Amino acid sequence: MTPAQLSLGGLALAVAVLVFTLIRWWCTGHQAPSAAAIGGGLLIGLLGALCSGGLLGWAARRLVTGVTNPLGNAASGDTGTQLLPQAAPSGMTAGGGVTTTLLLVVVLLTWRCCDNQMRRQIAAGALVGSSVGLIGGASGLAALTLIPAVNHFGDRILASLPFQYS
Repeated sequence: MTPAQLSLGGLALAVAVLVFTLIRWWCTGHQAPSAAAIGGGLLIGLLGALCSGGLLGWAARRLVTGVTNPLGNAASGDTGTQLLPQAAPSGMTAGGGVTTTLLLVVVLLTWRCCDNQMRRQIAAGALVGSSVGLIGGASGLAALTLIPAVNHFGDRILASLPFQYS
């Protein structure tokens, strides 16, 4: 898979969406379910961007290269030639992919069961998470802190299956 990079305009758009979403959340009473929706969207977007392959990794990269970068570049007047440093491989294993897929199922079920405001918050979180996941420093921090936990959880799930996965 061709690695995707976030442009400065795409970063500006992602930060603007995050700030707008958080301000709106705060002004509407900063309720816990809305915070969970934003956090779930951020997490699934970040993990999707850190997937080295698969459908979720492809979708996260397509979102950034097809939507975030062009819209951000158009809004900021940037030509898109200045790209942020590329993210290094995160080290996600097959177990991490299982965990990410299970989290995606939970987010999709939540999407189906919630109102339009929470759907917008999940979508905003996913857009920002997928953008931030392609920044070298943020993906490196996630690779050190988040990915080991995601891999461990998925490896435990795979180990509990009645057949051996190799």
